[in-house]
Amino acid sequence: MTLKFAIRSLWKRPFLNLIKVIGLSLSLSGLLMIILYLKNELTFENFNENANRTYRLTFKYLSSERQFARVANTSFVPFMSGSFPEIEKYVRIAPVNGGLIRYNKDFFPVKEAFICDSTFTDFFNVKLVIGNPDGILNGPGTMIVSESFARKVFGNADPTGKMLTLPQGQFYGKNTDYIIKGVMKEFPQNSHLHPEFVVTTADRSVFEGWAWIYLLLPKEADAGKITSGFREFIAGLSGVAKEKIEFDADLQKISEIHLRSDKLREVEENSSMSVIRTLAIASLILLVIALANYANLNMAMAGFSEKFLFVSRISGSGGMIRFVFFLTEGLLVLFISIIVALFISAEVNDYILKRFSIDLFAGNTIAIISVIIIFGVLATAAALLPVMKWKVRAMTVTDLRNKEMLSRKSISRIMIVLQYAVSTALIIAVSVIIRQTNYALKNTMGAGNNSLICFSNVHSEVQSKFPAFKQELLKYGSVESVSAMLEPPGGEANDAFQFKMAGYIPDAADKSSNNIGVFPCDYSFAKIFGLDFLGGKDFSETDTDNEGSCEYIINESAMKRLNYSDPNKIIDKEFKLITNIPQVDVPAGRIIGVVRDFHLGDIKKKAGPLVMFKRKDLWLINFVVSFRPEMKEDALAGIEKVWKNMFPGYPFQYEYVSSMYKNVYSTEILESGLLTVFTIISLFICSMGLLGMSLLSAQRRTKEIGMRKINGAKPAELMMMLNRDMLKWVILSFIIAIPAAVFAMNGWLSNFAYKTELSWWIFLLSAFSSFAIAFLTISIQTWRTANLNPVNALRYE
Repeated sequence: MTLKFAIRSLWKRPFLNLIKVIGLSLSLSGLLMIILYLKNELTFENFNENANRTYRLTFKYLSSERQFARVANTSFVPFMSGSFPEIEKYVRIAPVNGGLIRYNKDFFPVKEAFICDSTFTDFFNVKLVIGNPDGILNGPGTMIVSESFARKVFGNADPTGKMLTLPQGQFYGKNTDYIIKGVMKEFPQNSHLHPEFVVTTADRSVFEGWAWIYLLLPKEADAGKITSGFREFIAGLSGVAKEKIEFDADLQKISEIHLRSDKLREVEENSSMSVIRTLAIASLILLVIALANYANLNMAMAGFSEKFLFVSRISGSGGMIRFVFFLTEGLLVLFISIIVALFISAEVNDYILKRFSIDLFAGNTIAIISVIIIFGVLATAAALLPVMKWKVRAMTVTDLRNKEMLSRKSISRIMIVLQYAVSTALIIAVSVIIRQTNYALKNTMGAGNNSLICFSNVHSEVQSKFPAFKQELLKYGSVESVSAMLEPPGGEANDAFQFKMAGYIPDAADKSSNNIGVFPCDYSFAKIFGLDFLGGKDFSETDTDNEGSCEYIINESAMKRLNYSDPNKIIDKEFKLITNIPQVDVPAGRIIGVVRDFHLGDIKKKAGPLVMFKRKDLWLINFVVSFRPEMKEDALAGIEKVWKNMFPGYPFQYEYVSSMYKNVYSTEILESGLLTVFTIISLFICSMGLLGMSLLSAQRRTKEIGMRKINGAKPAELMMMLNRDMLKWVILSFIIAIPAAVFAMNGWLSNFAYKTELSWWIFLLSAFSSFAIAFLTISIQTWRTANLNPVNALRYE
């Protein structure tokens, strides 16, 4: 009987109950996806059974703010085991450079691969689908490839025993062959590295260059003994006095790399704890808003069921009838909401899987059930609020006839204020994050140019033919400009050389004052990226620099490092870079121009001193091509034709520079996207709740409205009366939201070296948007109520 009347009650007021279902289902699906995403982020490296005792070793340079994730020379690592009993094993992984590997005569692109020590499989839980795991990398010249890479090169054929070749060129002096010994499963998504293959080499000199170092420690080992004794170890190994060593060791668990490392030259882009905190707070806010809205509606609608409850009591039902009725009604709403939420979540997960290659449902059945149960318990408690607030009491027939008394339950003003305060704060947060992200993209070179493409990390054979490649492309009217540079857009210009400049005396107390960042590029680099010249001129169009005639362009930070404030006064100063690299010499010359600081990478870090110089074919690893937007198809077809004619066998692959920068700011874009979704859901839930409240309020005042209309009240006056009670609480919510949003956004913006301001119009626009939504929502019902026939209104009661 109770179930029958609960279903009848839901069906009798479909609109109000639909509001309940929509609010619960949207909030549950949002909570489910964000909690699964947070679980994914917080469990990086959890698949690795040795994660808690695996550390990455880096250097902490005392004279520099820049800290690197990899080490310049790792030849000391094999000697550490003898000096530190805390070290059980070590592995070094050096990046495979060049971006290409050859099978027979065909070249295949390589995104991420490593030259490593034979202990690689012991550190990263490598799972082999083909091959014997025991000592598989012990021999030099051996290789393990991932399943996807094997399919890309060999199709469905067994790749073991096949030979792949790293081609000679800029990074390798000769062709190096590797024999495939096994095929490994793809590294899990929540890993900080995803190699397509790993190789061992007989040439150990590779570890004298840049490499990442990992140490495996016993369970009870004290990592602090390694960091505290590292200087003494290096002093004994190198013969340099301990006091003169300018760096310390830094150990970081691999499980902390993804969220707690902001070093340069990471294996892959990391996220940060700020994203976790932002999304965790947003999910909590969404939960509070949804439950507050649901509880508010349940409290307000409780009076509609008093007749059934009274009749049940006088018919002999026990004192638990109220509890059973509201529990049954709440469980019905909850069940429907869960079904709808699971459908929404499945669609969202499919999109995330296609867009970001993350399957949030995979392996998370227990987590999904746990979230649903916890949410269900809280929602059920909200459904039982009418029972908690009003105890079952004896009712009289006079009470039953007084419909206004039965339905007039107080609507929680506090919940309305809370809901709209949070929603307004979310609008402000989303506005600031989107504005900052747009500011970052706008102020990063080339990020806003959708007609600019990049060929990244080209092979030295391709690189050596850049002048001819450029000349051929410029024959096409659809191509505007072609240039080349050392680092790709979105990369890190972290290489630095010592230098000499006429009249400049380095600061003896600052050891970094004699170093400056370097950026080799083609002569048209400044033009293609639209750099802003503060003084001087651009490079000339010759690629040959003789001793004494090299042209240098510096940025604004470099000008200040060199103790100048007026760009025109540093022009024509003699300048010389000291490379300290055998067979690499940059001719002496003069500073010919000063440009405003530009951002090759993100704007979270302050732009450092940088000097640009042009070379004929040295270090020009990344080609960039700008084409006319209206001739996009012709341009891309022409570029492909030239590439295939000049570089047959080399894959024709490029990226849009705008997309490369979106990858750099993927964290901020993800934050803004998720918060936007949360804000829309929150506002929708608030609006539906407010609409339900206004409907209930109007129904309770139907008789009053009829009397006022008979006495001459106009619809506009009635609307004002009905709206005023609700909107004053919405206005109060703005006053509460603004200081909270200012505090939160100031903290978020502190992560950026260059940032926008918290302009007053953001708060005004956010408050206006929230108020407009609330006003329109309430007015939908109040207008309808204010235009009722007064005769019908009086008959209502």
